[in-house]
Amino acid sequence: MYPNKFKIARVLIALIFVVSGFALTGSHALAASVTFNLCASTGTATLPGSVSVPFWGFALVTTPGDCVTGIGKLPGPVLEANEGDVVTVNVYNALPAGHSATFELSGFALTLPAVNQYQFTAGRSGTFVYQSSGDAGRQMAMGLYGALVVRPAGEAAGFATGNCSTAAGAVYGNPFDRECVLVLSAVDPNFNAAPDTFDMNDYLATYWLVNGAAYPDTSAIAAPAGQRLLLRYVNAGFDYTSMMLLGAHEQVLGRDGYALNNPFLASTEVIPSGATEDAIVTVPSTAAPTTNGFPLFNRNLHVTNGAPASDPGGMLIFIQP
Repeated sequence: MYPNKFKIARVLIALIFVVSGFALTGSHALAASVTFNLCASTGTATLPGSVSVPFWGFALVTTPGDCVTGIGKLPGPVLEANEGDVVTVNVYNALPAGHSATFELSGFALTLPAVNQYQFTAGRSGTFVYQSSGDAGRQMAMGLYGALVVRPAGEAAGFATGNCSTAAGAVYGNPFDRECVLVLSAVDPNFNAAPDTFDMNDYLATYWLVNGAAYPDTSAIAAPAGQRLLLRYVNAGFDYTSMMLLGAHEQVLGRDGYALNNPFLASTEVIPSGATEDAIVTVPSTAAPTTNGFPLFNRNLHVTNGAPASDPGGMLIFIQP
């Protein structure tokens, strides 16, 4: 005798609800509430040639509102969350009088639960850029920007110090052995010296930065041969930037937090202003093309320091096996 088909259907429906409930419970269990306290304040950077440049930057502070010890950084700190986390960002203002800092983020819908408080759900993993673009873009030009890394649910944080990490993980389902956030930007010292009165029609960047430094002050990326190095590009500058890697190829996996349907290999890749890109380099076991390693540099030839552009440097960094 065959089992009653209606009884079978009821059992299947019950199983579906049980499995669905488990899945939903599991996803919520992995999600968390994450809070960042950011202070927008002033700072000073020393560029090659002993050029001192004032800037505005974000600092991550432990005590809410503590803008005394929270001196701004260039770029701002790398913020980290897991996919599904509810993220709250409190912004405290220590900019010069007449300027109010905000928090803007591409890729996620922001809500404002309170004054100077921003909240969003990290709905997908990837690399994103945050900024304060007040004063008609002058705040971002002064340095109020940084990177947000959203990891797959349950993955451990990786950036204990600096912008690079030896922690393994995955991006868009692709495993990596270590990773590095590269925030690309530029500085016009004349603008930075007088941001309130400078005519932006005359803006002319003369220093090109990777993580707030111009070569030879950039920090090399250590990555042993054979390892998969994830490069998280964040273009916080005003120009399209073409980053070229000599002696190796990188596999471009995603842009602006979206996985590419057709990842591809490239030696040079254009990253638009305000955009992000995730690419993995398998470090070759063959000899590097230079004694310093594999050069990664701005193919637009923004590899000089100062004006007139006579000193080599700029947006250049090396991957060292």
